[in-house]
Amino acid sequence: MKNFFSVDFEDWYQGIGLPFSSWNLHQKRLEIGTNILLELFQKYNTKATFFMLGKAMEEHPRIIRSILSEGHEIACHTYTHPFLYEISQAEFESELEHCNKLSAEYGVRLKGFRAPYFSVDSRSLWVLNSLQNFGYLYDSSIFPGDTKRTGIADANPNIHTIENSLIEVPITKFKLSKFDVGTGGAYFRILPYWYFKQKIKEIETIRPINFYIHPWELDPEHPYLNYLSRRIQYTHYFNLKSTKNKLERLLSDFEFSSFASNLNL
Repeated sequence: MKNFFSVDFEDWYQGIGLPFSSWNLHQKRLEIGTNILLELFQKYNTKATFFMLGKAMEEHPRIIRSILSEGHEIACHTYTHPFLYEISQAEFESELEHCNKLSAEYGVRLKGFRAPYFSVDSRSLWVLNSLQNFGYLYDSSIFPGDTKRTGIADANPNIHTIENSLIEVPITKFKLSKFDVGTGGAYFRILPYWYFKQKIKEIETIRPINFYIHPWELDPEHPYLNYLSRRIQYTHYFNLKSTKNKLERLLSDFEFSSFASNLNL
């Protein structure tokens, strides 16, 4: 089994806590980072899974067709990017239904799911039953550690099948001092590449890596919002200019594939 490469397909303003009602006020730039990703995937013969935010999928049909035509998988990332422990099960299932209808327009059945902010934890485990009821085959939402706002510290870190037959592919994490660090996103940009590579090599001897990135991380010129909290500003904007170079090194050093391919789905 190769490592798992995933893209959380959302624009720069859609995962930083801004109200859904304000999204149309911001510049759409999703195509910029996505095109860079697709070029890198072609260069390094890599297939990935794009966890699609429904609103972004709705607004960018040309990009979706390009992703599918190049053999990548699309999966679900909800429609409005909520913390799942802050909404009801009925609201969540409405989002799933909306995303399933959008994917059906491309002749695709969504097999996999990832929660925004990895927000399947002890407060929202009901999500896993909803996914099974809607015909999903796998989930990649659980962070087996503590990120301060989500995570399950004692969760199984290995790929496993849960009681309702859903396959769980947890986010890969490692320890940095007393902190739990994920393999992707801001962690990837903040840490030196040599250190990140060393940690991945250590984990790879035990289990495949579940790596994730966002298209906006390859678009360092996207707008800067100085009214965001200091924590969000730091994790969102730090070292964006390094992403492409680091990602090239990662794709050169390790083998990746999509979730559906790795899981034989």
